[in-house]
Amino acid sequence: MSLIHALRRLPVLPLAASLALLAPLCGHAQTTTASGWTLTGTAGVVSDYLFRGVSQTQGKPAAQLTFDATHRDGWFAGLFGSGVSNAAYPNGSGTEIDLYGGWRTELSPGVGLELGFISYWFPGAFTRDADGKHVSYDTQELHAAVSHGAASAGIWHAVSSHWSGFAVDPYSGANKSSRGSTYIEANWNPEIAPGWTLNLHAGRQIVKNFAAYNFTDVKVGVSRVEGPWTFSLAGSHNTGDAKKGDTALWTFFDANGRGRNVVGTRWVASVTRSF
Repeated sequence: MSLIHALRRLPVLPLAASLALLAPLCGHAQTTTASGWTLTGTAGVVSDYLFRGVSQTQGKPAAQLTFDATHRDGWFAGLFGSGVSNAAYPNGSGTEIDLYGGWRTELSPGVGLELGFISYWFPGAFTRDADGKHVSYDTQELHAAVSHGAASAGIWHAVSSHWSGFAVDPYSGANKSSRGSTYIEANWNPEIAPGWTLNLHAGRQIVKNFAAYNFTDVKVGVSRVEGPWTFSLAGSHNTGDAKKGDTALWTFFDANGRGRNVVGTRWVASVTRSF
């Protein structure tokens, strides 16, 4: 994920049009300013936008853009934009915009540390709590990670009052805060041949005060770099329950009341181009 602007309230189709407008820029070399900042970006399309193994697009494609700014002293900042489903984020613009930043350093030769903050923004999207009060899907998390070679491990901790809009217990109907929800992940991305990378991931999400929504997700994939282009294919599995009995859990409903399971096993392909 990285730096993006001019995506305010853009749904999927306008976002795709933005990709077309940016295409002539793709392939330009990264820019380093006199102040020590390096600017990069990517534009791409995914067959299904998965966040921790949960489909954000009801299994449909999404266009995505990123921009990143990295300083030689280790500071970084960026923005990420993607189309999302209104079933996942009702009443909104069909857009996710993430703002993030932090600091990276090397603890010892080959061992890295990253500390950061991310704010997930879903313009206009909201749900309501048991009292009918407005609850935003916007979420903020603190992040820490260590890396060594192709391996990394990290933790994400929600500091917003609600993580991804979780505010009402699905069984009791009581209002609850999901602040403190935590995600722990491990990744290994070794190069297996020139231009080819193996992508392995495992993570565990704990939704504070909403244990029924806890899940583990795993991913196995491969990516290929050809110049400014990156192609990837992966299989993902999320252990979350779409429903338990008559209670819908990881099921998102569209405006017509049709529900769709957004967890389970999925195949995802993507193509991105750097600029």
